[in-house]
Amino acid sequence: MYRLGLRLTSIATLLFSLPAFAPAQAPSPSPDAPQSFTIQGTVLTPDGKPAEGARVDIRSGPSNDDALADTVADTDGKFALFGVALATGHYFIHASALNYTDVEKEFRVTPPAPAASPSAPAETPTLNFTLTLKPAPTERGPSSGFTVVRVYYATDRKQINYNGSIQYAGWKSDNGGLAYGSCDVSIPENHQIAEIERPSIWRLEFYPDPQKHVILQKVSAEPEDAFFKEISGQVASSPGKEAFVFIHGYNVSFEDAALRTAQLAYDFGFKGAPIFYSWPSTGTLAGYPIDEVSIQQTVGNLKQFLRDLSARSGATVIHLIAHSMGNRALLAALSQLAEDPKFTGFKQFNTVVLAAPDVDRDVFMKLVAQIQKPQDKITLYVSTHDQALAASHALFHKEPRAGEGGTYAIVMPGLDTVDVSQLSMDALGHSYFGDNTSVVKDLLAFLKGKIAPRPGLNKVAMGSLAYWQLIPSS
Repeated sequence: MYRLGLRLTSIATLLFSLPAFAPAQAPSPSPDAPQSFTIQGTVLTPDGKPAEGARVDIRSGPSNDDALADTVADTDGKFALFGVALATGHYFIHASALNYTDVEKEFRVTPPAPAASPSAPAETPTLNFTLTLKPAPTERGPSSGFTVVRVYYATDRKQINYNGSIQYAGWKSDNGGLAYGSCDVSIPENHQIAEIERPSIWRLEFYPDPQKHVILQKVSAEPEDAFFKEISGQVASSPGKEAFVFIHGYNVSFEDAALRTAQLAYDFGFKGAPIFYSWPSTGTLAGYPIDEVSIQQTVGNLKQFLRDLSARSGATVIHLIAHSMGNRALLAALSQLAEDPKFTGFKQFNTVVLAAPDVDRDVFMKLVAQIQKPQDKITLYVSTHDQALAASHALFHKEPRAGEGGTYAIVMPGLDTVDVSQLSMDALGHSYFGDNTSVVKDLLAFLKGKIAPRPGLNKVAMGSLAYWQLIPSS
């Protein structure tokens, strides 16, 4: 035992007599070097409830284009972002959700403090935020600077719900059936005809502002009976007992269709019920082949909707406006209704607008001949500068498209063909029915019953028939 104690004492003496070596000093972090943060918190609705599905992102400036990291709040409104690298400077944490106005808070990242101990592991700082969304403006006040337009919808898109907020996806509903509802869209008081004002980075506009931009404020789903009851009430209160249905084209989202319908209703000063039928377009340029399948699959639903609308809306006149690929569904649905001896409401569809139809030329002429009735007024808009139709013809179809002008222009009895090629267009030249002032004014005149010849149209003879050239309005 004595020897063991001696040995232990000797070892201890040896250890303590060794020279001390200081651990290597870790280099001090540069004040400008990025630090890794955990950013967490809660997003609440204006009434203090969890904002499930709200998007949260970190930005280096007040812009939609420079998000450094983003996430979505859970069912309790909680969110967390881990390992976010931020250098010294100012940042913004931003939260947004459908049917609410965005909220944003600025925060600053300071240089890291020196470590208390050289050997202490670096801790990840945590930043906590509570973000309360603001109510969306849904009513026009004495100085609000905008007007809210209510439009109605029928859609066979898939419905997606986030904490009471409704969205519609770019694919078909689970049961393949229709959903109904209304959208509130704000139109700024400085709105220009044929414009859908959106934020522009070139004008240093980074967020939607209802006093400057057209904004989808609210989407409300409704049961079928309630939907048609509201439609019939709106129709009954209008002077002409009217409704119009807009069927959008390829590469159009549900929101885009709602904004376009509201813009048209506002520009027309329409007092009846403005409605859009939204089929499940993917809303992408690459989705053309998928959209071609979807537009065929929606024909049955559109036909049933038009049948129900004629029977349950109380409308004397139901104007039909189709654009691009949407013409395929409308023409097919109308031709089937025209051949149905049990359907007696066809006379209500006596104003039909076929704008830039992406339809085979021969198929178009056959279907138009099937739907023509003595009281019908049908207008076809075409252009030689429609690059979207030119691409459709070149890449996907052997047949010329019905909306192409020039040598492909369709001229047939009972159809007013209006060539808009003389007008100034955007680069694509495809959405002129809604974003060209001259076309919008001509379209309004047509909906008011002014068939060709009407102001702004020059007659061009073509054998025993004729078509019309639309000249730019002042």
